[in-house]
Amino acid sequence: MLELARSSRGITQKELAALINRTQAAVSQWEHNLREPNEEDISLLSNVLNYPTSFFYQQEIDVYLPPVQGHYRKKAALKAVSRTQLESHFRLLGGWVNKLQDAIEVEDGIASPDFSDDTPSDASPEDLARQLRAKWRVPNGPIRSLTTLLENHKIVVAKTWMFNENVDGYSFHTNSGMPVIYVNREMSIDRMRFSIAHELGHLVMHSDCLPDEAREKEAHRFAAEFLMPSHDIHDQLINLRIEGLMSLKARWGSSMTALVRRGRDLGLLNEDRYKSLLIGLSPYRKKEPVDLTKHGFVEQPQLMSLMMRYHLDEVGMTTTQIRDMLHLNDGDFSQLMLSLGLGSGGMYVSHR
Repeated sequence: MLELARSSRGITQKELAALINRTQAAVSQWEHNLREPNEEDISLLSNVLNYPTSFFYQQEIDVYLPPVQGHYRKKAALKAVSRTQLESHFRLLGGWVNKLQDAIEVEDGIASPDFSDDTPSDASPEDLARQLRAKWRVPNGPIRSLTTLLENHKIVVAKTWMFNENVDGYSFHTNSGMPVIYVNREMSIDRMRFSIAHELGHLVMHSDCLPDEAREKEAHRFAAEFLMPSHDIHDQLINLRIEGLMSLKARWGSSMTALVRRGRDLGLLNEDRYKSLLIGLSPYRKKEPVDLTKHGFVEQPQLMSLMMRYHLDEVGMTTTQIRDMLHLNDGDFSQLMLSLGLGSGGMYVSHR
Protein backbone atom coordinates (compact mmCIF):
# COMPACT_ATOMS: atom_id res chain seq x y z
CA MET A 1 0.00 0.00 0.00
CA LEU A 2 2.94 2.31 0.62
CA GLU A 3 4.28 1.68 -2.87
CA LEU A 4 0.83 2.35 -4.35
CA ALA A 5 0.37 5.57 -2.35
CA ARG A 6 3.83 6.82 -3.26
CA SER A 7 3.64 6.05 -6.96
CA SER A 8 0.12 7.48 -7.23
CA ARG A 9 1.52 10.83 -6.08
CA GLY A 10 4.35 10.66 -8.62
CA ILE A 11 7.05 10.49 -5.94
CA THR A 12 10.19 8.34 -6.11
CA GLN A 13 11.59 6.44 -3.13
CA LYS A 14 14.46 8.93 -2.90
CA GLU A 15 12.09 11.91 -2.90
CA LEU A 16 9.84 10.34 -0.27
CA ALA A 17 12.81 9.55 1.97
CA ALA A 18 13.90 13.19 1.84
CA LEU A 19 10.38 14.42 2.62
CA ILE A 20 10.08 12.32 5.79
CA ASN A 21 13.76 12.56 6.79
CA ARG A 22 14.42 8.85 6.43
CA THR A 23 16.85 6.92 4.22
CA GLN A 24 15.90 5.59 0.82
CA ALA A 25 17.01 2.17 2.08
CA ALA A 26 14.37 2.36 4.83
CA VAL A 27 11.63 3.23 2.34
CA SER A 28 12.75 0.39 0.08
CA GLN A 29 12.74 -2.07 2.98
CA TRP A 30 9.22 -1.00 3.95
CA GLU A 31 7.96 -1.47 0.41
CA HIS A 32 9.58 -4.89 0.11
CA ASN A 33 8.21 -6.01 3.47
CA LEU A 34 11.69 -6.40 4.96
CA ARG A 35 11.07 -3.93 7.75
CA GLU A 36 8.01 -2.58 9.54
CA PRO A 37 7.48 1.21 9.78
CA ASN A 38 6.55 2.39 13.27
CA GLU A 39 3.54 4.57 14.14
CA GLU A 40 5.55 7.77 13.77
CA ASP A 41 6.70 6.66 10.32
CA ILE A 42 3.11 5.90 9.30
CA SER A 43 1.98 9.32 10.52
CA LEU A 44 4.70 11.00 8.47
CA LEU A 45 3.82 8.95 5.40
CA SER A 46 0.15 9.81 5.84
CA ASN A 47 0.88 13.53 6.01
CA VAL A 48 3.34 13.62 3.11
CA LEU A 49 1.41 11.32 0.76
CA ASN A 50 -1.98 12.76 1.77
CA TYR A 51 -3.71 9.45 2.49
CA PRO A 52 -5.42 8.60 5.79
CA THR A 53 -3.44 6.21 7.98
CA SER A 54 -6.14 3.57 7.40
CA PHE A 55 -5.03 3.40 3.77
CA PHE A 56 -1.76 1.77 4.77
CA TYR A 57 -3.41 -0.82 7.03
CA GLN A 58 -5.81 -2.29 4.47
CA GLN A 59 -5.88 -6.08 4.52
CA GLU A 60 -7.62 -6.88 1.22
CA ILE A 61 -4.98 -5.35 -1.02
CA ASP A 62 -5.75 -7.70 -3.92
CA VAL A 63 -8.62 -5.41 -4.93
CA TYR A 64 -6.01 -2.98 -6.23
CA LEU A 65 -4.24 -5.53 -8.39
CA PRO A 66 -5.76 -6.27 -11.81
CA PRO A 67 -5.27 -9.98 -12.57
CA VAL A 68 -3.83 -9.22 -16.02
CA GLN A 69 -1.86 -6.44 -17.61
CA GLY A 70 -3.99 -3.47 -18.58
CA HIS A 71 -4.05 -2.02 -22.08
CA TYR A 72 -3.18 1.56 -22.99
CA ARG A 73 -4.14 3.69 -25.89
CA LYS A 74 -1.22 6.08 -25.57
CA LYS A 75 1.26 8.17 -27.49
CA ALA A 76 4.95 7.28 -27.64
CA ALA A 77 5.87 10.36 -25.58
CA LEU A 78 4.54 8.87 -22.33
CA LYS A 79 7.44 8.83 -19.85
CA ALA A 80 8.14 5.98 -17.45
CA VAL A 81 7.41 8.07 -14.32
CA SER A 82 4.12 9.32 -15.75
CA ARG A 83 3.17 5.78 -16.77
CA THR A 84 3.85 4.45 -13.27
CA GLN A 85 1.76 7.21 -11.72
CA LEU A 86 -1.10 6.60 -14.15
CA GLU A 87 -1.01 2.85 -13.57
CA SER A 88 -1.19 3.47 -9.82
CA HIS A 89 -4.13 5.79 -10.37
CA PHE A 90 -5.94 3.14 -12.41
CA ARG A 91 -5.18 0.48 -9.80
CA LEU A 92 -6.78 2.71 -7.19
CA LEU A 93 -9.83 3.28 -9.35
CA GLY A 94 -10.09 -0.45 -9.98
CA GLY A 95 -9.98 -1.03 -6.23
CA TRP A 96 -12.77 1.48 -5.69
CA VAL A 97 -14.90 -0.28 -8.31
CA ASN A 98 -14.28 -3.59 -6.52
CA LYS A 99 -15.27 -2.10 -3.16
CA LEU A 100 -18.42 -0.47 -4.56
CA GLN A 101 -19.40 -3.65 -6.39
CA ASP A 102 -19.02 -5.89 -3.33
CA ALA A 103 -22.27 -4.74 -1.72
CA ILE A 104 -24.36 -4.98 -4.90
CA GLU A 105 -26.11 -8.24 -5.73
CA VAL A 106 -26.55 -9.42 -9.32
CA GLU A 107 -30.29 -8.86 -9.15
CA ASP A 108 -29.63 -5.24 -8.24
CA GLY A 109 -28.21 -4.55 -11.66
CA ILE A 110 -24.51 -5.40 -11.70
CA ALA A 111 -23.68 -8.65 -13.50
CA SER A 112 -20.92 -10.19 -15.56
CA PRO A 113 -20.50 -8.82 -19.08
CA ASP A 114 -21.64 -10.96 -21.99
CA PHE A 115 -18.70 -10.81 -24.36
CA SER A 116 -18.69 -13.22 -27.25
CA ASP A 117 -17.29 -16.43 -25.80
CA ASP A 118 -18.09 -18.93 -28.52
CA THR A 119 -16.18 -17.41 -31.43
CA PRO A 120 -13.37 -19.16 -33.31
CA SER A 121 -9.89 -18.29 -32.04
CA ASP A 122 -8.85 -17.29 -35.56
CA ALA A 123 -11.69 -14.79 -36.03
CA SER A 124 -10.51 -11.41 -37.32
CA PRO A 125 -11.02 -8.20 -35.33
CA GLU A 126 -13.63 -7.17 -37.89
CA ASP A 127 -15.50 -10.47 -37.48
CA LEU A 128 -15.46 -10.07 -33.71
CA ALA A 129 -16.77 -6.51 -33.95
CA ARG A 130 -19.61 -7.60 -36.23
CA GLN A 131 -20.45 -10.57 -34.01
CA LEU A 132 -20.52 -8.43 -30.87
CA ARG A 133 -22.80 -5.87 -32.51
CA ALA A 134 -25.11 -8.71 -33.52
CA LYS A 135 -25.01 -10.31 -30.07
CA TRP A 136 -25.82 -7.00 -28.41
CA ARG A 137 -28.51 -6.34 -31.08
CA VAL A 138 -27.02 -3.03 -32.10
CA PRO A 139 -29.07 -1.58 -34.99
CA ASN A 140 -27.39 -0.76 -38.28
CA GLY A 141 -25.82 2.67 -38.52
CA PRO A 142 -24.01 4.85 -36.01
CA ILE A 143 -24.02 4.27 -32.24
CA ARG A 144 -25.25 7.46 -30.59
CA SER A 145 -23.88 6.64 -27.14
CA LEU A 146 -21.15 4.05 -27.03
CA THR A 147 -20.84 4.55 -23.28
CA THR A 148 -24.50 3.72 -22.66
CA LEU A 149 -24.23 0.62 -24.83
CA LEU A 150 -21.22 -0.69 -22.91
CA GLU A 151 -22.63 0.16 -19.51
CA ASN A 152 -25.88 -1.63 -20.39
CA HIS A 153 -23.68 -4.70 -20.81
CA LYS A 154 -21.96 -4.22 -17.45
CA ILE A 155 -18.73 -2.62 -18.57
CA VAL A 156 -17.68 0.28 -16.35
CA VAL A 157 -16.71 3.37 -18.33
CA ALA A 158 -15.23 6.32 -16.45
CA LYS A 159 -13.60 9.59 -17.33
CA THR A 160 -10.44 9.93 -15.28
CA TRP A 161 -9.62 13.31 -13.77
CA MET A 162 -5.90 12.56 -13.88
CA PHE A 163 -5.08 14.41 -17.06
CA ASN A 164 -2.16 13.29 -19.17
CA GLU A 165 -2.19 14.43 -22.79
CA ASN A 166 -0.25 11.33 -23.88
CA VAL A 167 -2.84 8.80 -22.67
CA ASP A 168 -6.25 8.39 -24.28
CA GLY A 169 -7.54 5.24 -22.62
CA TYR A 170 -6.82 2.30 -20.36
CA SER A 171 -8.71 -0.94 -19.83
CA PHE A 172 -8.50 -4.01 -17.62
CA HIS A 173 -10.57 -6.46 -15.60
CA THR A 174 -10.78 -5.78 -11.88
CA ASN A 175 -9.87 -8.46 -9.37
CA SER A 176 -13.57 -9.35 -9.15
CA GLY A 177 -13.77 -9.72 -12.93
CA MET A 178 -15.56 -6.51 -13.86
CA PRO A 179 -14.25 -4.93 -17.09
CA VAL A 180 -13.28 -1.28 -16.76
CA ILE A 181 -12.48 1.33 -19.38
CA TYR A 182 -11.03 4.68 -18.35
CA VAL A 183 -10.71 7.48 -20.87
CA ASN A 184 -9.06 10.88 -20.74
CA ARG A 185 -11.75 13.43 -19.89
CA GLU A 186 -9.91 16.13 -21.87
CA MET A 187 -10.30 14.42 -25.24
CA SER A 188 -12.67 15.54 -27.96
CA ILE A 189 -15.79 13.38 -28.09
CA ASP A 190 -14.88 11.83 -31.46
CA ARG A 191 -11.47 10.75 -30.18
CA MET A 192 -13.05 9.57 -26.92
CA ARG A 193 -15.52 7.38 -28.82
CA PHE A 194 -12.76 5.74 -30.82
CA SER A 195 -10.68 5.23 -27.67
CA ILE A 196 -13.60 3.54 -25.90
CA ALA A 197 -14.17 1.25 -28.89
CA HIS A 198 -10.42 0.59 -29.06
CA GLU A 199 -10.34 -0.45 -25.39
CA LEU A 200 -13.45 -2.58 -25.90
CA GLY A 201 -11.48 -4.41 -28.58
CA HIS A 202 -8.72 -5.11 -26.07
CA LEU A 203 -11.23 -6.43 -23.52
CA VAL A 204 -12.82 -8.71 -26.11
CA MET A 205 -9.63 -9.96 -27.75
CA HIS A 206 -6.69 -9.56 -25.38
CA SER A 207 -7.74 -10.29 -21.81
CA ASP A 208 -4.98 -12.89 -21.41
CA CYS A 209 -2.23 -11.23 -23.44
CA LEU A 210 0.33 -8.51 -22.91
CA PRO A 211 -0.17 -5.53 -25.22
CA ASP A 212 2.14 -4.99 -28.19
CA GLU A 213 2.10 -3.16 -31.50
CA ALA A 214 0.25 -5.95 -33.31
CA ARG A 215 -2.52 -6.03 -30.73
CA GLU A 216 -2.81 -2.24 -30.88
CA LYS A 217 -3.47 -2.54 -34.61
CA GLU A 218 -6.05 -5.27 -33.94
CA ALA A 219 -7.82 -3.02 -31.43
CA HIS A 220 -7.85 -0.22 -34.03
CA ARG A 221 -9.40 -2.55 -36.61
CA PHE A 222 -12.01 -3.71 -34.11
CA ALA A 223 -12.88 -0.12 -33.18
CA ALA A 224 -13.22 1.00 -36.80
CA GLU A 225 -15.59 -1.85 -37.66
CA PHE A 226 -17.58 -1.51 -34.44
CA LEU A 227 -18.14 2.24 -34.93
CA MET A 228 -18.26 2.32 -38.74
CA PRO A 229 -19.46 -1.09 -40.01
CA SER A 230 -18.17 -1.72 -43.51
CA HIS A 231 -21.54 -2.80 -44.93
CA ASP A 232 -23.14 0.44 -43.71
CA ILE A 233 -20.48 3.01 -44.50
CA HIS A 234 -18.83 1.56 -47.63
CA ASP A 235 -20.85 3.43 -50.25
CA GLN A 236 -20.67 6.71 -48.31
CA LEU A 237 -16.86 6.69 -48.56
CA ILE A 238 -16.69 6.31 -52.34
CA ASN A 239 -15.15 9.35 -54.07
CA LEU A 240 -14.41 10.90 -50.68
CA ARG A 241 -13.85 14.67 -50.67
CA ILE A 242 -12.79 17.10 -47.93
CA GLU A 243 -16.04 19.04 -48.27
CA GLY A 244 -18.09 15.93 -47.55
CA LEU A 245 -16.21 14.87 -44.43
CA MET A 246 -18.02 17.23 -42.06
CA SER A 247 -21.44 15.79 -42.87
CA LEU A 248 -20.04 12.25 -42.55
CA LYS A 249 -18.59 13.12 -39.17
CA ALA A 250 -21.95 14.48 -38.03
CA ARG A 251 -23.60 11.26 -39.16
CA TRP A 252 -21.14 8.70 -37.77
CA GLY A 253 -19.67 10.43 -34.73
CA SER A 254 -16.13 9.69 -35.87
CA SER A 255 -13.35 12.13 -36.62
CA MET A 256 -12.74 13.21 -40.19
CA THR A 257 -9.29 11.66 -39.98
CA ALA A 258 -10.77 8.32 -38.86
CA LEU A 259 -13.22 8.44 -41.77
CA VAL A 260 -10.39 8.99 -44.23
CA ARG A 261 -8.47 6.07 -42.76
CA ARG A 262 -11.60 3.95 -42.93
CA GLY A 263 -11.86 4.74 -46.63
CA ARG A 264 -8.27 3.64 -47.15
CA ASP A 265 -8.68 0.45 -45.10
CA LEU A 266 -11.77 -0.50 -47.11
CA GLY A 267 -9.79 -0.14 -50.33
CA LEU A 268 -11.65 2.95 -51.51
CA LEU A 269 -8.64 5.27 -51.42
CA ASN A 270 -5.21 4.63 -52.86
CA GLU A 271 -2.19 5.76 -50.89
CA ASP A 272 -1.71 9.00 -52.84
CA ARG A 273 -5.34 10.06 -52.40
CA TYR A 274 -5.22 9.06 -48.73
CA LYS A 275 -2.15 11.23 -48.10
CA SER A 276 -3.68 14.11 -50.05
CA LEU A 277 -6.80 14.07 -47.88
CA LEU A 278 -4.73 13.95 -44.69
CA ILE A 279 -2.76 16.99 -45.88
CA GLY A 280 -6.08 18.72 -46.54
CA LEU A 281 -7.12 17.99 -42.96
CA SER A 282 -3.87 19.26 -41.43
CA PRO A 283 -5.39 22.64 -40.35
CA TYR A 284 -7.82 20.64 -38.19
CA ARG A 285 -5.20 18.41 -36.57
CA LYS A 286 -5.64 19.87 -33.08
CA LYS A 287 -9.34 20.64 -33.27
CA GLU A 288 -11.77 19.46 -35.89
CA PRO A 289 -15.00 21.27 -36.76
CA VAL A 290 -18.47 19.80 -36.02
CA ASP A 291 -19.77 19.60 -32.45
CA LEU A 292 -21.00 16.02 -32.15
CA THR A 293 -23.13 16.82 -29.10
CA LYS A 294 -25.33 18.90 -31.41
CA HIS A 295 -25.88 15.84 -33.56
CA GLY A 296 -27.14 13.52 -30.83
CA PHE A 297 -23.85 11.96 -29.71
CA VAL A 298 -23.47 11.75 -25.93
CA GLU A 299 -20.71 10.00 -24.00
CA GLN A 300 -21.53 10.45 -20.32
CA PRO A 301 -20.70 7.46 -18.06
CA GLN A 302 -23.35 6.59 -15.46
CA LEU A 303 -22.66 3.11 -14.08
CA MET A 304 -20.05 4.03 -11.47
CA SER A 305 -22.17 6.94 -10.23
CA LEU A 306 -25.16 4.57 -9.99
CA MET A 307 -23.03 2.22 -7.89
CA MET A 308 -22.17 5.14 -5.62
CA ARG A 309 -25.83 6.21 -5.41
CA TYR A 310 -26.78 2.65 -4.49
CA HIS A 311 -24.59 2.85 -1.41
CA LEU A 312 -26.02 6.24 -0.50
CA ASP A 313 -29.71 5.63 -1.17
CA GLU A 314 -30.19 1.86 -0.80
CA VAL A 315 -27.48 0.72 1.60
CA GLY A 316 -27.96 3.92 3.59
CA MET A 317 -24.31 4.83 3.94
CA THR A 318 -23.23 8.41 4.49
CA THR A 319 -20.64 10.08 2.30
CA THR A 320 -18.24 9.98 5.24
CA GLN A 321 -18.68 6.21 5.54
CA ILE A 322 -18.08 5.74 1.82
CA ARG A 323 -15.01 7.96 2.00
CA ASP A 324 -13.68 5.84 4.86
CA MET A 325 -14.52 2.61 3.01
CA LEU A 326 -12.42 3.83 0.08
CA HIS A 327 -9.69 5.13 2.44
CA LEU A 328 -9.57 8.59 0.86
CA ASN A 329 -8.97 12.06 2.23
CA ASP A 330 -11.66 14.72 1.82
CA GLY A 331 -10.02 16.30 -1.22
CA ASP A 332 -9.60 13.10 -3.22
CA PHE A 333 -13.09 11.90 -2.31
CA SER A 334 -14.67 15.20 -3.36
CA GLN A 335 -12.76 14.99 -6.64
CA LEU A 336 -14.01 11.46 -7.20
CA MET A 337 -17.59 12.53 -6.51
CA LEU A 338 -17.23 15.47 -8.87
CA SER A 339 -15.93 13.18 -11.61
CA LEU A 340 -19.07 11.07 -11.15
CA GLY A 341 -21.36 14.09 -11.33
CA LEU A 342 -22.35 13.71 -7.69
CA GLY A 343 -20.91 16.83 -6.14
CA SER A 344 -20.33 20.54 -6.54
CA GLY A 345 -17.06 20.89 -4.70
CA GLY A 346 -18.41 19.73 -1.36
CA MET A 347 -19.88 16.50 -0.10
CA TYR A 348 -22.77 14.89 -1.95
CA VAL A 349 -25.99 14.73 0.10
CA SER A 350 -28.35 11.79 -0.39
CA HIS A 351 -31.86 12.60 -1.62
CA ARG A 352 -33.32 10.49 1.18
